[in-house]
Amino acid sequence: MKPYKSKRLSCAAMFAMLFLAACSGSGGSVGSNHEADEKPLEVRWTNIAYGTPPLGGDAVGKQIEDKTNTVISWQWIPLNGYKERLGVALNTGDLAEITQVPTSNPIYETATHDAIQAGKFHDLTPYLTGESLKDYPNLAAYPDEIWDNMQYNGKIWGIPRHPNPPIFTTVHVRKDLLEKAGLEPPTTWEELTNVILKLSDPPERYGIAMKSTSSGDVIANAITGIQNWSVDEVGNFQYRDFMPTFKTYLNWLKMLYEKGAIHPEFPIVEGSETDLFKQGTYAVVASNTHMFTIPDWLDTLSRNAPGADVLTLKVLKGPQGYTTSAATGSWTNLMINSKVPKEDIPRLLRLIDYTSSTEYQKLALYGIEGIHHEVKDGKIIRNEKYKSEGIEAYTWNDGTYTGADNYLLWDADPERVSWYKEVFEDSQLKSTYANPAFNLSSPVVGDKWGDLTRDLERNKVKYVMGVMSEADWDSYVNELTASEDYRKIVDELKLSYNQYKQ
Repeated sequence: MKPYKSKRLSCAAMFAMLFLAACSGSGGSVGSNHEADEKPLEVRWTNIAYGTPPLGGDAVGKQIEDKTNTVISWQWIPLNGYKERLGVALNTGDLAEITQVPTSNPIYETATHDAIQAGKFHDLTPYLTGESLKDYPNLAAYPDEIWDNMQYNGKIWGIPRHPNPPIFTTVHVRKDLLEKAGLEPPTTWEELTNVILKLSDPPERYGIAMKSTSSGDVIANAITGIQNWSVDEVGNFQYRDFMPTFKTYLNWLKMLYEKGAIHPEFPIVEGSETDLFKQGTYAVVASNTHMFTIPDWLDTLSRNAPGADVLTLKVLKGPQGYTTSAATGSWTNLMINSKVPKEDIPRLLRLIDYTSSTEYQKLALYGIEGIHHEVKDGKIIRNEKYKSEGIEAYTWNDGTYTGADNYLLWDADPERVSWYKEVFEDSQLKSTYANPAFNLSSPVVGDKWGDLTRDLERNKVKYVMGVMSEADWDSYVNELTASEDYRKIVDELKLSYNQYKQ
């Protein structure tokens, strides 16, 4: 890898490139395809509000309507309390034409599952598979894995929001510390272990940033070859953390903890793993592949640790796999009320397709030039009106898939971006993980999994800290796997798997 140079594309250049791409077929033509006599479609759209939403009547909302020949009544509901409000709507059937529905693991919680079973949402499979999907070019750009994950009981009920590449995690290491110690970048789990131990110097610096035993989940994947659930050819499921091979990962963490490479109070330190790493007091962190290509993140690290630099590692080889994971590819989805006439479904999908375009993403991120931002000296400067009108809210339901070209990297160092993309492509080729239970129906998982695993993380931490013995861990796991609830869960998953995935 070549040393990084301080060269960044101007935001204005990227803005211009994005604008041209948007106007050449990534969603901007939606409004031009309307029949001359087609009346605007009235749409109620329920969304999660993560902050202060628009009051209505703003120029961005009007432009969305003009582009899609719609009149939209945005129903913004604060995140705190959204599930409760959604639950009431699901029970009563008083749903908007489009509703943003949170996804979980499995994909749909019990209330949403029951609503699907009761026929309260349209089955979108005929519109979003095969040749029909091509009618919505921005949705068609999603990787097949994302659409595969959206299939619940063999059908597609929702359209993903905030789609991310399904393979999008790796390990990052302090490049400056590697060079100072005369160490080569690790390529295997064993070499990473050596780096973590060599670069650890407690209490000034710890080897790996941890907040929970799941902070190193990609390493657990590489050790076990399993990401969450394993399933055999006939549908027998086993939860990874209950399998004997998972103890290899726990023993690895225990060794690092005993040698001082993990913070002695890691479960209660403040901040996320990446926040901790940016403080400059950790040598290694596992996180999203693009994280330490983002200029602001690197700047924060440099302020806290002058001279610090980061190397994003290609996925490391472990005993049974590589240090990455398979995400579901999105969080939350949009579902269409079954009371919507079928002839209106394509129009709603065209609206959603527009909100999945680069043109829409640019509009939501910056608003309208001359109203919400200006371009000065090659930089896009958002003004107070962007904030006061709550324009950021339109990013909350953005469905634009950009693959490796995350918008946070538009102003990043070109050489760093080039290396990041090389790492990204390498991880796509090497990952073998899946989420076999994610889109299967198991009511017991929704109702009982939280109670069943209530002490799981606590006991993992106790094991790592040496408070729980291996015999006690085995006894705990045996009790869980012998429980009636666990047996029901694996039976339900097997039934659903054999019905819909064979």
